[in-house]
Amino acid sequence: MSKKPVLYSIPTHWPDATASEFHHVDGISWHIQRRGRVRGDAPTLLLVHGTGGGTHSWAGVTDALAAHYHLVNVDLPGHGFTHVPPSVEAARNPYALPGMARALHRLLQQLEEQPAMAVGHSAGVSVLLRMALDGDIAPERLIGVCPALVAPPAWYVTLIAPLLAVVVESDAVAGTAARLAAGTRIIENMLGSTGSPLTDAQLARYRELCSKPEHVHAAMTMMARWDLPSLFRDIGGLTTPLRCIAARDDRWIPLASLSRAVERIPGAVLQVEDGGHLLPEERPDVITRALLPERA
Repeated sequence: MSKKPVLYSIPTHWPDATASEFHHVDGISWHIQRRGRVRGDAPTLLLVHGTGGGTHSWAGVTDALAAHYHLVNVDLPGHGFTHVPPSVEAARNPYALPGMARALHRLLQQLEEQPAMAVGHSAGVSVLLRMALDGDIAPERLIGVCPALVAPPAWYVTLIAPLLAVVVESDAVAGTAARLAAGTRIIENMLGSTGSPLTDAQLARYRELCSKPEHVHAAMTMMARWDLPSLFRDIGGLTTPLRCIAARDDRWIPLASLSRAVERIPGAVLQVEDGGHLLPEERPDVITRALLPERA
């Protein structure tokens, strides 16, 4: 890991700001947060947010989990305070699923972190599954919260996604979207469509991130390049136990479609809870209950 200047400063009001670190790996300036127990004295738990999220997505659970785990909480490429230079994006494609999984693997290697458990939210679940299938992580179990495992039809991936990518991945579009996020209620309306009521403080974090063109660019490009059919072609090789936690009122991931997807994953179990798509923020109790040792 090379020593380079920090590109972003973490606001003092940001959740777990005192635990923030920056690491430079293969051209990416990663923002991560490590807290909890000393590595080696407790299991390492990796936290991976979904599209458009960040380390703040887990703010409601880190205090409880830190008493039992060594926590590694990451901002995915381009998200939050992790910076991806355009040259690295062009060379490594870190917003597509395989490229993002490889980039996160390289970060964990450099940090010498080997997660005993991993929890992902939404598209973060796909990243963890790709890493497990590729042998890049070998946790004892995976937890997928509101997993974005409902793939678009093959014709969308083949025909529409490349066309969409040309539009949404441009800097001009990302900049315009960021200005809209800062000056309109588009963020409130979008998050309201998840089925999860958020507090004013939670909404403010999304507004703050979505006013940054790079964050918007990363989220839009990630959606345009996501190829779940490829993941499911390999899913039969998964040997890591997977527990999926679905939200009954999730308006982004329909429960019926998700149930069919989970049935295709060897040994996966599906748990259904009340709440919407942003379950880690709306119902942190569900996440901590799934992750804390039974005696806790």
